[in-house]
Amino acid sequence: MPDVMSELRPLVARVTRRPVEDITPDSRFSGLGSWGSLAAMRLLAAIEQTYGVQLDLRTYMKVETVGELAGQLSRLVAAGSGPYLAGTPGRTPNPR
Repeated sequence: MPDVMSELRPLVARVTRRPVEDITPDSRFSGLGSWGSLAAMRLLAAIEQTYGVQLDLRTYMKVETVGELAGQLSRLVAAGSGPYLAGTPGRTPNPR
């Protein structure tokens, strides 16, 4: 299974229009410049499509860093909360 952080960084970079190299586990979403509620929802949708998991919105909105989000995703993926679809071209999440 690919490392969650290595797959999450490009998603965050795309949503925030920042270079991937700028995105680290310590990156605070509030410090990414173009971060706001619309960017947060775009990232949430990208995560749910990529990883095939559904995040609790309240919990997601409390996350402050990319590393915290990666930790949450790692736990969900390890728990089997959804099919891990990253790195599987052409696959889409199972219907909920």
